[in-house]
Amino acid sequence: MALCEYLIINNIQGYDCENPPVKGADSVGKLFNRADIDLSSITYLTGSNWVINSLAWKSGKKGYDIAQSGKTPFTGTQQEMAEGVYANTITNTFQFVILKQDEDVAEQLFAIANGEFVAAVANKNGTYQIFGIETGLHTTAILRELYNDDTLAGWLVTMTEEGSAKGNVFLTRAVYNSITEDHETPAP
Repeated sequence: MALCEYLIINNIQGYDCENPPVKGADSVGKLFNRADIDLSSITYLTGSNWVINSLAWKSGKKGYDIAQSGKTPFTGTQQEMAEGVYANTITNTFQFVILKQDEDVAEQLFAIANGEFVAAVANKNGTYQIFGIETGLHTTAILRELYNDDTLAGWLVTMTEEGSAKGNVFLTRAVYNSITEDHETPAP
């Protein structure tokens, strides 16, 4: 049995003058119940293991908007390598704030605390990123501080995907647009 070889295949550019780095994400993303996605429908862009170019819902399912106000939406969202004994993986952390306080939020928090999710955001640099597609996002913290100036006494939700082999997965613009539309996407 042969082991995988992980070899770099391109020069590493420290800076691209044509496309300078831009930090941050758009203020509206999408949150999905992972069980609502037809994972068998996922295909990747030809020649890439990192860009999804096909993704479908199970019949009658859809994603839900997750809006963040302020100048730095989705602050706390990050990716970090987790060193393993035999292979390294990526831990994805997706973070958002729920500012509204009422009985509808209480019901949603119960689902958020116990579900498995996938999240998608449009990065300010023109890319479309998806978190949780490999092993699912699980809520690791929900925190509400009554006098917190940053969250305005809202709920800070932290979701984590551990053990992701790729970690840095993107969507084509067409796939991102199709999954962020306000209508249900029919099953193939």
